[in-house]
Amino acid sequence: MKTSKINPAFYGTLLILLFFSCTTATIVRELKTTDQLKNSSTTNKFIKAHMKDGTVYILNEWHIDTKANQLVGFGKHLDIGRRQIKEAKQGERFPILIVELDQLVLVETNEVGTKLGGGLVFMSGLVGGLGTYCLISPKSCFGSCPTFYAETADTVKILAESFSTSIMPSLEKNDIDMLYEAKYMKDFKLTVTNEAMETHSIRYANLLVFEKSGQGRIFADGQGKFFQCSEMVEPLNCDSFLGDCLPQVRSVDQVEYFSESDPENLNSKEEIHLRFDNQSQNPKGLIIGKRQTMMTTYLLYQGLAYMGDAASYFLTDYELGNRKRQLEVFNLLGGVDIYMKDSLGVWNFISSVSETGPIASDFNLITLPNFSERDIEIKVVLNRGLWRIDYLSLAEIHDEVYPAVLAPTEVIRVNGDEINPLGKLLDSDSYLVTFPGDKYDLHYDLPFEDGEVFLDAKGYYLEWMREEWSKEQNFRKLRQMINHPEAFLRKVAKDYKKYEPVMEETFWSSRYVY
Repeated sequence: MKTSKINPAFYGTLLILLFFSCTTATIVRELKTTDQLKNSSTTNKFIKAHMKDGTVYILNEWHIDTKANQLVGFGKHLDIGRRQIKEAKQGERFPILIVELDQLVLVETNEVGTKLGGGLVFMSGLVGGLGTYCLISPKSCFGSCPTFYAETADTVKILAESFSTSIMPSLEKNDIDMLYEAKYMKDFKLTVTNEAMETHSIRYANLLVFEKSGQGRIFADGQGKFFQCSEMVEPLNCDSFLGDCLPQVRSVDQVEYFSESDPENLNSKEEIHLRFDNQSQNPKGLIIGKRQTMMTTYLLYQGLAYMGDAASYFLTDYELGNRKRQLEVFNLLGGVDIYMKDSLGVWNFISSVSETGPIASDFNLITLPNFSERDIEIKVVLNRGLWRIDYLSLAEIHDEVYPAVLAPTEVIRVNGDEINPLGKLLDSDSYLVTFPGDKYDLHYDLPFEDGEVFLDAKGYYLEWMREEWSKEQNFRKLRQMINHPEAFLRKVAKDYKKYEPVMEETFWSSRYVY
């Protein structure tokens, strides 16, 4: 259940773009807590430590003094303008540079794919066999957030992607997803995977379980409330500028309605008109199942590409609280807006729903005002080329219901380094940290004979930089993206159209799987 505005991580000023580069080696960028750094391997001989005061330490040899809570090493200390403050040459005993760990914001290392104590990584350069696919469309490389698989009636499939907008530690939040097609079993299993060039930090992954009554379903509205619904009926007709869309939206079958983007402007809207038979006077709601296309993924990766080698400085600036500028590009694209025609023929705005992420469809309930006419007419307004709509129906709304909240009872490590994954998910101060190719089976004991299941997960993740992206470093275009989003969406439209036809296939083909 994702109904808030898309909240991108790119804030801050452009004053930090002057930066020091002391090496041509591939850089791995990693955010970490003090405890994670203490567990880091000192075989990583080069690190760049970004501090809360804006200065940077570049160390060629280092170790952790756990008693003093300090990072100690040889190298250079640079001020905010990247001028040298102090140097401690390698091989000399003194002077040693001392870094207070509680003042540390971000660390970079030159060891590709390193797992510095399980922190979050930004990496420049592709790993494994992804190069061929990502070279076709560099902004289509698979990426998202933790993906959760569950058993359905006839297979096992991805049913949720969690906290898709939490692409920085300071953006951590919980995310509730309906596991619409999950097969209800007393011994319920979710498999969480990391199939992208990312690092994921999962604080918890709980289930919200509701006991079923009758043949209805339970859906969540935009205020975080859950309602028993019944009598789901498909539209009498579904009309879009592409023609009849009823075959695409009448059932949950991955046959989706979507349009291509406007070649002149990515910020271009379209409308879907629906008509339903109002069979009773009971309270009604619109059920919508949807996911995003690759448009927001492309724009996110394009922003990272424009940052290039300075991405770590933007991230540091953001984590220090310099968030004066929001990248309005995503908010301009907007969500899915719902309108309803009243008895006078006037379209009235009802609500807006949104979900960031192209992997799994999520489902929302939009409560409609009471209406006595035989036909209910609804207008869905959305950005062209941004949404894939799998399901639209009208439902009767009954009582509000409340879930049983269940943490996993067992976590089995299929692939990964964490030796106590269950303990991490049960400890509110810890994270289950996963890297590309990691896979864990989460087991739950469900309390009812039959029920509805939602996933409530909290955490954050960080994208790894790709070598192809860093070649596009361009602060002028980044400035336009931030300061003039309307013009940027017009300018980038033609470039996006070049990749749009192959992005979906490329995205799924470039998953990282052992």
